[in-house]
Amino acid sequence: MRKHIQFTLLFIEAFVSKHKKQLVLSFVGGFILTVLLFRVYPYISEITSNHQIRIGLVGRFQSDSLPTAVLDKITLGLTSLSASGEASPSLALSWENDEKGLTYLFKLKQNMYWHDGKLFTAKDISYPLKGLETQVVDDYTLKIILKEPYAPLPVLLSRSIIRNDFIGLGLYKVHATQVSGDDLSQIDLYPTVKGYPTLEYKFYPTNSEAILAYKLGEIDRLEELSDPADLGSWKNTKINITNLYDRMVGIFINLRNPNFNDKEVRQALALGTPAFPDYEKAISPLSPLSWAYSRKIRVYNYDPEAAIKILSKSPFASESSELVLSTFPSLLSSAQTIADTWNKLGVKTRVKVENSIPSDYDVMLLVQSIPPDPDQYQYWQSTQEGTNLTHYNNPKIDKFLEDGRKEIDKDKRMKIYADFQRYLVDDVPVIFMYYPKSYTVERK
Repeated sequence: MRKHIQFTLLFIEAFVSKHKKQLVLSFVGGFILTVLLFRVYPYISEITSNHQIRIGLVGRFQSDSLPTAVLDKITLGLTSLSASGEASPSLALSWENDEKGLTYLFKLKQNMYWHDGKLFTAKDISYPLKGLETQVVDDYTLKIILKEPYAPLPVLLSRSIIRNDFIGLGLYKVHATQVSGDDLSQIDLYPTVKGYPTLEYKFYPTNSEAILAYKLGEIDRLEELSDPADLGSWKNTKINITNLYDRMVGIFINLRNPNFNDKEVRQALALGTPAFPDYEKAISPLSPLSWAYSRKIRVYNYDPEAAIKILSKSPFASESSELVLSTFPSLLSSAQTIADTWNKLGVKTRVKVENSIPSDYDVMLLVQSIPPDPDQYQYWQSTQEGTNLTHYNNPKIDKFLEDGRKEIDKDKRMKIYADFQRYLVDDVPVIFMYYPKSYTVERK
């Protein structure tokens, strides 16, 4: 046995001595190759496999009210929207309208198939909109007839087209859904093209529940989060911040309250409202990305001296006067900052937290969505009782809004909406505050 071991050791020693150079090169080469494989493998895996990404979203959603982040992956609209809010081709390759803006002709893409294999044609398009009639000219030509001109129509037709059971035309198809009560709790999307990951969306009622799910490892990414809480210090986590230019935080003034009858008082409150340096300031009802956005408007920068001069002679200077600032829980911190500042200006202010928009209020801090088209008829036109939250009534603004949605010429529309912004901002039915932020949280 001893002789056998000695023979083995002498054999190994002789082999190593004879092939020393080859063994060293093999070891070094193997080490380098191993390191390269470890570094390259994630990228190879990304390309060659349909990996899964688990995504969390905050909100309550039903089958007929999917979040945009999900719906845009499942299907398409007749048009799509550019960053500036203009309509661009999607299912429609092109379109044209007559001089009066009453008839539109849309040319559709060919060889498009629904997720169940059915060929997409003009017969599949139906928009249940008042004052709109659709006519199928042929399989790939659709005519839309309006009773009166409506310039935002191509933008409106970016609305997603989807059939029952989530059958769409997009890059992803719905594989499975889970429901909790009346709400969707999960929806799984499979790609229709190789190389794309499968997506598992999970929905959480509150911000805190979504963050807890991330910490417990239930999801890999949180999208459209309003507040990342302590996740900024969480291990192996990165956070991307986006300004949401499709919505605006503002102080809406109830113009039925006689204390706000004087425009100077409203302007003084705007001048006495503090800035929020962590957010981008909003100065207009339109998105700053909009093709119709105008900077030739008054900007109300914080000026406490000018505000006090006017407010000291206003109804709010009375000791018995009290201004109630209503808001929602998510904006409570901002509302308290505003109230504290107004109190220092001599305007006695207290904050009231609401769960829904009250029928009557003094002023209210809330988030309002900004439509992609500059038409804001629903918000500021005097007849729109249900959506005109400030009860604003200005014949000049009414005229701008009526003309703007009927004018087909883009240059003329731009001038109309420049005037609309200038007069509205000067009149102060709302104090424009800032654009909120959205946070995307994901593991590194």
